Amino acid sequence: MAAYSLNRFPLTLPLHGGVPVTVRPMTGEDEAGLLAFFQRIPESERYFLKDDVASAEVVHRFVEELDYGRALPLLALLDGRIVANAVLIRHRGGYLAHKGEIRVLIDPEQRGSGLGVMLMTELATIAWDAGLDHVEFQFIRGIQDDAIAAAEFVGAFTVGTATEYVKDRDGILHDLVFLRIPLGKWWQWSRF
Repeated sequence: MAAYSLNRFPLTLPLHGGVPVTVRPMTGEDEAGLLAFFQRIPESERYFLKDDVASAEVVHRFVEELDYGRALPLLALLDGRIVANAVLIRHRGGYLAHKGEIRVLIDPEQRGSGLGVMLMTELATIAWDAGLDHVEFQFIRGIQDDAIAAAEFVGAFTVGTATEYVKDRDGILHDLVFLRIPLGKWWQWSRF
């Protein structure tokens, strides 16, 4: 399995309006800042995340068990404060070793700044450089529509929908949408 190329980090990316953010892989020293970031995400949104990220124990486990070969977490920092967390997750072997999953979470104050698109693009590029065939996303229609639009802007397309698959806190069912970005020649050509 090819290792991720991290020689481009840290890097500076301009948000809409030219405000620079620093993007780099998460380290063990990011525990307190990461917990503060996750706690700024509204509880109604955290409900749909796969882990209880507002828990100090969960965040401690994230930093203690850092394994860039399994999950590469990137952080975006603005004036030293974490404003986004984006992760490329992959299987180490077997029938899923050819794909990755991208998850992105943006601070509410930075949404609409282009940061989500930049982080998705960066992680897809890293996946391409590592020899993965495609990256995937899972989003909840009606809840994460902005994230769906960002992934589509980067080049993702819907490959499936699990109809009425997840429930919100009020018991209302929502569709789970699966999107994919094929890498390979398509990704290479799209970078021009």
